[in-house]
Amino acid sequence: MRGDGRTLSDKIIDAHAVDPGETGAYREVRVDALLGHDATIALLVDEFERRGLEIWDRERVIFTNDHFSPPATIERADISNRFLRFARERDVTHLMLDRGICHQLLVESPLCAPGSLIVGADSHTVMGGGVGACATGMGSTDILYALATGRTWMQRPATVRVRFHGSLGAHCNGRDVVLELLRLLGESGARYRSLEFHDLGHVPLGQDDRFAISNMAVELGAKFGVFVPDEVTAAYCAARDGRRPDDLPAPDPGARYERTVDVDLSALTPRIARPWSPGNVVPVRDVERRPVSVAFLGSCSSGRLTDIRDAAEELDGKAVHPHVRFVVIPASVGVFQEALEAGYVATLTSAGAIFNHSSCGPCGGIDKGVLGAEDVCVSTSNRNFRGRMGHWESRTYLASARTVARAALAGHIGPDLYEAGGAREARGARG
Repeated sequence: MRGDGRTLSDKIIDAHAVDPGETGAYREVRVDALLGHDATIALLVDEFERRGLEIWDRERVIFTNDHFSPPATIERADISNRFLRFARERDVTHLMLDRGICHQLLVESPLCAPGSLIVGADSHTVMGGGVGACATGMGSTDILYALATGRTWMQRPATVRVRFHGSLGAHCNGRDVVLELLRLLGESGARYRSLEFHDLGHVPLGQDDRFAISNMAVELGAKFGVFVPDEVTAAYCAARDGRRPDDLPAPDPGARYERTVDVDLSALTPRIARPWSPGNVVPVRDVERRPVSVAFLGSCSSGRLTDIRDAAEELDGKAVHPHVRFVVIPASVGVFQEALEAGYVATLTSAGAIFNHSSCGPCGGIDKGVLGAEDVCVSTSNRNFRGRMGHWESRTYLASARTVARAALAGHIGPDLYEAGGAREARGARG
């Protein structure tokens, strides 16, 4: 659809332009917030200090130590300490020490608001789009400039409109939705585009589902993965901030879209991405049967309360297969506390799951469950490239928390996971 109006990302970029009259391909824009974590901010510390720079606004910076939390090696401890020293010496207001994964902490912050423009030193910063923010990841050099000036340069991306219709079935969530988009569009299907999500379903997607979809927009190559904010957004922000947002920005009725993709949520079945690409997606019913040795529920793309709830529902009163290590890492300490209060932690640990501290962990092959050469893992992480979660010869399948839990129970992936008597068959105590 090609109209004369502006898309949501067009309007947000225009609202943040330093020179509103500029018409070039690149716009200088002011940012509302900047996100950084230990592994990437540590890369710019020496240059920042060598140039004698100062942070433009310490109230608008969110720093987290999530990759090395707590550090597993001496080298990583030194990196973490360099990052923490830098943040403390500059009195960064929002220094989240061992509180969880940076992208989850971003969306738990009032700085991530509908219509805001956010940059971060990590590609999955796009997750802020779940509340209607234009959020994107950048390299450490670009972040250095933004950290010192509060500005960056940005090309206005073309926009692909994605419309969701119907409602999700009982076995599907936002992970299945974004895996379906990867099946439809491939890893480069939205390269340097803004994916603008319109939730037109008669049962709206939940906020956790939206975060999962926006988070993996970057796996499609997207610059932004932004939901048009609505009452779901307003309710989430009101619960988080104690008040409703002042504004819920929307695209113009005649907005110019490069293309439109329609997704019927009612027809969706559970999806799984085979090695070694997030775009190598098939329905679970079509995946080859294969024993698994590791099940992982966590990462910034999942590990939220509804994911942990789904897993607890599947394993309640049952036991993880004796040949499977089931690792659970809540996306933040706040999520972990909610899961404790809801009884999900007790349910999952009684079934044989292992809870680890809120951090990136095995998602990037860092710690707390990395894979060995013979491991086959079914995971809620966002990438399954070869060697991503550990050994080059390991294999990772991407799926939803419910599918991961069923595989942990059955001891395998395969077409029978959602058939009667498949993964739901109760097992005895772990042996």
